Amino acid sequence: MGQEARKRLAELLDGSERHGDFSTRIEMPARALRIEVDGVGKLPLPLRAPVTKKLIAQARQARFGRGEQTLADTGVRDTWEITADRFTLGGPDWDRTLSGVLDGVRTALGLPPTTVLRAEPHALLVYGKGQFFLPHQDSEKDDSMVGSLVVSLPSHHTGGELVVEHAGRSVTYQASRERLTFAAFYADCRHEVKPVNSGYRITLTMNLLAEPVRPADAAGSGPVVDLAHCLSEHFAQPAEDRYGYVRTKATRPNRLVYLLDHEYTQRGLDWDRLKGVDATRAVLLRQAAGQADCEAVLALAEVKETWDAVPPHDRYDYYGETEHFDGCEDEECEGDCLLDPDGEPGAERRRSGDFSDYELNDLIDDEITLGWWTRPDGTGGEQISLPVPYAEVCATTENKDLTPYQSEYEGYMGNYGNTLDRWYRRAAVVLWPRRRSFEARAEAGSEGALRELQSHLDTGQLELARTLARSLAPIWKHHGSGPPAAPLFAAALSVAVGVGEADTAVMLLAPFGVETLSEDHAPDLAQAAARYGQTWARETVASWFGPTGAYTGADRAAWLESLPGLCAALRSADGGGEAVATPLAEGAWQAIEEQLTSLLGVGREPERRPAMERLGTTLAHIVQAAGPRTADTITTTLRGLPDTALECLLPALRAAARHPAAARDDTPAGGAFQSLADHCQARLTAAVALPVRAADDWSLAPAGTCRSGCDLCPDLDAFLTSRTPRVMEWPLAKDKRQHIHSRIDLAGLPVSHTTRRQGRPYTLVLTKTDAVFTRERTARARAETDLAWLREKWPQPRG
Repeated sequence: MGQEARKRLAELLDGSERHGDFSTRIEMPARALRIEVDGVGKLPLPLRAPVTKKLIAQARQARFGRGEQTLADTGVRDTWEITADRFTLGGPDWDRTLSGVLDGVRTALGLPPTTVLRAEPHALLVYGKGQFFLPHQDSEKDDSMVGSLVVSLPSHHTGGELVVEHAGRSVTYQASRERLTFAAFYADCRHEVKPVNSGYRITLTMNLLAEPVRPADAAGSGPVVDLAHCLSEHFAQPAEDRYGYVRTKATRPNRLVYLLDHEYTQRGLDWDRLKGVDATRAVLLRQAAGQADCEAVLALAEVKETWDAVPPHDRYDYYGETEHFDGCEDEECEGDCLLDPDGEPGAERRRSGDFSDYELNDLIDDEITLGWWTRPDGTGGEQISLPVPYAEVCATTENKDLTPYQSEYEGYMGNYGNTLDRWYRRAAVVLWPRRRSFEARAEAGSEGALRELQSHLDTGQLELARTLARSLAPIWKHHGSGPPAAPLFAAALSVAVGVGEADTAVMLLAPFGVETLSEDHAPDLAQAAARYGQTWARETVASWFGPTGAYTGADRAAWLESLPGLCAALRSADGGGEAVATPLAEGAWQAIEEQLTSLLGVGREPERRPAMERLGTTLAHIVQAAGPRTADTITTTLRGLPDTALECLLPALRAAARHPAAARDDTPAGGAFQSLADHCQARLTAAVALPVRAADDWSLAPAGTCRSGCDLCPDLDAFLTSRTPRVMEWPLAKDKRQHIHSRIDLAGLPVSHTTRRQGRPYTLVLTKTDAVFTRERTARARAETDLAWLREKWPQPRG
């Protein structure tokens, strides 16, 4: 069965000759190095305190990288740094000494003998008493960087050990007091510098760059034949379920994903720069792939595992009930006494951090997704998105034996919990039969597959292109949205126009989100609509928006800003651009209308108004993009909404006023904006004409419709709408008090609600606050200001 083939393949690679380790240490005589530093001169070795203090006077606080940022934080890295442009390395024996060290490092780390290592100086570091560097990974500062070389200059100090860790193993290096100490390790190894206890620790840090000098593909040997047999068997057998049985109508796996042990970046992932045992295994797999008539590429994988885990200590009793802090007598506490100091609900149950001491029991679930891979022809790489099923994954080193880059634990929650989520970044060798190359690449959203289709179209092989394109239907799934997906969408759009089949064209385009569309796509979109018709265009656009109510995120808001330009480009393009522009504007309006309706139900103005103002800016973009019929629909709907909608309409008018060219009177948008401005003026005029609230009038609007139909809310509304009573004392049980609390909070009413904990049941005390009057004064002042602005910027037409 397929699982046995993958298991044997992993065992064969585990038994292959192992080369090297993740780090190594070499000592050399100090006389081999002469180092000169600007402002200090030649350094005498071993270094003494007086010279070291001169170095510190020339240094700066060392920085470190976090994502795209470069930071200085002595809580993470506390050391002094002199950059490489301010010191020189030399000496009669230095080049020969360094060359010998690099040859030893290459062998010790298991790099291929065809690789030449080069050391590039990066910085001179000085650690004084108490200084340190917390665990971290070095960033790859060059495409050919594979590791780091730390050269410790001889000095009298204690502490300051260099600790390097990889795959659950760690080694500790202490510098020599009399000799040069070279410590080399791969760039994906986590390492730290322990605090210096006394004296000074001085090191040179250097980037290890790997440069291939000749091809490494030798004739197959050793386990290559057996590996090739495993590959053939894997691709010949039906895909097997994780739990050992073959699914009904199971198909053969499309690929094999063999996970490597080390971490790599896109810049560093190359056949010639693989590390340690990864290099050995990759050579064997490539040779086996050649014998089994398979293609092989390198890929980057994101791995998530969910384990049933037992913490060393938790806060739950035998039955899973939340325990309370000793002495807690509050009947309404419900375990809040055990929350973290920030008081976040549930913070004691779900938290991130280091859970290496948790005991892992059973693997509940795992997810593996390939996000980038190299091209089969070796010409660079490309972004992809490919979930990998269990039946296609193989590894010699299990994920749990590696160090995750992130972990989250969720404690017992009644009917689930005690789970530990762990995330890893791993590289992989991905293989597939050469005859299935098109399907294997296409399923990942590879541009290469689309380029192959386009090539067939360009050379007149229409039927072949159509056949291959139709074969994508079962595997051509969601391929993302926004600018990152734009190149893939452009390639798919060109093929969709060329194949001349409406169903195939919509299949190729449907997996993308509407946020992918830009003005650059307008000509081909117009051609597609002209070729396949208005109904096709409307159905295709609907697929880009996704299901109603789906989360859109920041990409949608950014895309809506570009919608007027996109629709204008569509309408000016040759073909059927209007057939695409109209459903685009209608789909955008439908989504905004749903958000607006939802916000109108939010009673708390501090939460509602900022969201309404943001929505108003987006609304302005949609009106500018709309055609005459869509613009009329939008204005008719908006004019029928309650006055709270002005919180959205006025920001929309302000946004339009900042771009007068987009709201000219002779455009659909211009007429729509003027209609909305007239409506807002009428409503504001009526609002400022209302009499000022009397000093003894404490009446408020009702709290709104109660969906539960309880017998409490009529009494609440009677209190709210009355003019004179300001305070209401209401004996209620806990669940009824909570209901009234939520009703007042949801409506955002200026009513305080506190519980007097005396007697049984406790008494809920409701008090109308002075905000009854201050809110009305604020609203009137705002209305007068908005009305004056409208009369200036959007005067009503005369006659």
